[in-house]
Amino acid sequence: MNKFSRDKKKEKVKCWNVFNCDKKKCPAFKSKDLSCWLFSGTQCRNEIQGKFLEKIELCLGCDVFKKNTDVASMEATLKVVDRQFREFNKIISERDRELESMSMELALSLSEVFEALKKLASGDPTVRIDEASDIALIRKLKHMVNLTSKEISAIVDQSHEFAIVLAEHFDVLHRVSMGDLHAKVTGKSRVELLESLKKVTNGMIQSISKEISKREKSDAALRKAHDELEQRVQERTAALTAANKIMKQEIAERKRIEEALGESEIRFRRVTEAAFEGVAVTEGGILIDVSGKLAKLFGYQPSELIGKPIAELIAENVRGDTLAKILSGYSLPYESICLRNDGSILPVEVCGKNYSSKGRVLSVTAIRDITKRKVAEKVLQESEEKYKMLTENSLTGIFIHQHGRFVFVNDKFAKMHGYKPEELLGKSHLLLVHPDESKTLKEYALKRLKGKPVPQQYEVQRIMKDGRSMWCEMMATLIRYKGNPAIMGNVIDITERKLAESAMKKSAEQLRNLTTYLQKVGEVERISVAREIHDELGEGLTVLKLDLSWLRKRLPDNELALRTKADAMSQLIDRTIQTVKKISTNLRPGLLDDLGLAAAIEWQAEDFQKRTGIKSKVSIDPADINLDRDRNTAIYRIFQETLTNVARHAHATKVNVSLKQRDVQIELNVRDNGRGITEEQLANPKSFGLIGIRERVKIFGGKHIMRGIPGKGTTLTVSIPVRDMKENP
Repeated sequence: MNKFSRDKKKEKVKCWNVFNCDKKKCPAFKSKDLSCWLFSGTQCRNEIQGKFLEKIELCLGCDVFKKNTDVASMEATLKVVDRQFREFNKIISERDRELESMSMELALSLSEVFEALKKLASGDPTVRIDEASDIALIRKLKHMVNLTSKEISAIVDQSHEFAIVLAEHFDVLHRVSMGDLHAKVTGKSRVELLESLKKVTNGMIQSISKEISKREKSDAALRKAHDELEQRVQERTAALTAANKIMKQEIAERKRIEEALGESEIRFRRVTEAAFEGVAVTEGGILIDVSGKLAKLFGYQPSELIGKPIAELIAENVRGDTLAKILSGYSLPYESICLRNDGSILPVEVCGKNYSSKGRVLSVTAIRDITKRKVAEKVLQESEEKYKMLTENSLTGIFIHQHGRFVFVNDKFAKMHGYKPEELLGKSHLLLVHPDESKTLKEYALKRLKGKPVPQQYEVQRIMKDGRSMWCEMMATLIRYKGNPAIMGNVIDITERKLAESAMKKSAEQLRNLTTYLQKVGEVERISVAREIHDELGEGLTVLKLDLSWLRKRLPDNELALRTKADAMSQLIDRTIQTVKKISTNLRPGLLDDLGLAAAIEWQAEDFQKRTGIKSKVSIDPADINLDRDRNTAIYRIFQETLTNVARHAHATKVNVSLKQRDVQIELNVRDNGRGITEEQLANPKSFGLIGIRERVKIFGGKHIMRGIPGKGTTLTVSIPVRDMKENP
């Protein structure tokens, strides 16, 4: 009694004055009741407060509560607490029933979905399930199953790979329905659509796993909250607050999942659109849905095609047949002709499939633009026609043999061998080959078919129908004929050319023999003339000089004019003797016959240096090189002609000469540092000195190389075989 008496004496306060809140909107202010903690929606502390149980911690520590509590207010408070506890118990019971109902519906719906997926996996794409559900996620899932069923009905017959991959999907989904939430589609596919479907399926399984896991956590939290509410008000209030927080997170997560499923549905549709050039869904020949690619292909907006008869997109000349195949669900690809919005022709490839949906017969038609393929086919046809025209009108014989037998010959080839084309087809290609060439050409063919290197162009003897042989120039190459390796050859009759070449070769041989003979005769004449000049003319001049000297000694001393004249005549005779020696030497140097080739080369180089001022360096190995007279003469004349060319044309200051014997070859190398001979000068038919060098080398079956480098000089290398090493006779 004393305590309650003291409570009555306490001075009570008004909460709206203590907190200076928005009094007009506060229910405690409107009622003028000082027990503000009993009101819901109070606005103390600048915040809207909830029910008493929700703000009990706040109120128990509030000065207004402490000052205004009395017996009556406590009784009222207990009544409010009791009523609100009953309300919370009712909410919890309803939430439990709701979760139980939701779990049951989720289980039934998933069972229905998995049963539908089993039917889909068994090859029945017409299965449909009722999409009605209180759970948005289940509605989306059922809608996705129905949508998947529709799409699968359009593509289920596309390939064996679809069936295998879908079977894996359905097996995984079945495992999920049995509670294996770790199941996952792992198979790989080259089809982009199936890869995208794998991502969607795995994403859906992952989302369902997360949803169930979170629901289990939510159920556990709610049960824990329900148990703790029975213990004490504060613990139950805290549990309810935590449950509300978890529920908000759950709702937010559910929205996120719904958005993810929406995005997944969009991606799935995009993948479907990407699978074909264009997809159209018709009912009774009327377009009810089209892909963006189909609309773009025909030059329309998608909305412009909805409700339009598909027959209007088909060219009139093929409209009846194409429309009949579309309506019948003809699934094998076939070609047709369509019309774009601008009236232009569009060649297409079409395939389709019919399926039923809620009593409606729908046709799914895939349309692919084959304009490029048609253009390529036209170009290929024109190319084949041109190729046929070229081969038939070719001036060369053309053949193709495969597996050793002719599969194509043109008229020119057949006529060249004395046959008609039809007589050669199917015959062995060796029928027309000369027996001497048969083995070689057979080896060439086998190596060419194996990809090994063989001559592409060669001359060969062939046999005509009458048994005569002819020379042909043939070029063969490996091709593919009707999908298999084959050999194509071009043949030109060169019999006349071979005869002409043989005649020319024989004529050239005769000319070379004549040249050799003339050179030998010339050398003999040179030797004879040189000897005559040296012996007869030299001897006469010597005697004349002796006689003139004898006469001069007998002239009187006072005959100065006669003495001077005699001296002048003596000098003239000396000069004449030197000229005779020079002429004799040029005709045939005595050193060549007396001392051999090496001495003659050294003397010629030294004389060249004296006459021209061009430094000459000679290297001879071995030092006593000497050949038979003809080879000595040939090498000496080549060397002499080379030095003449250097003096006349090279503008050189130095010449290096090398004469070496290596085994059975004698090699002469002359290199100057002049301006370098050009290709035009080497090929000049009027360069008789160079022609003479070449002919002298060919007489002995030797080789010669002459190269010039502009500004650096010219090099001549001559190599002649040595047959007999002997002294000159």
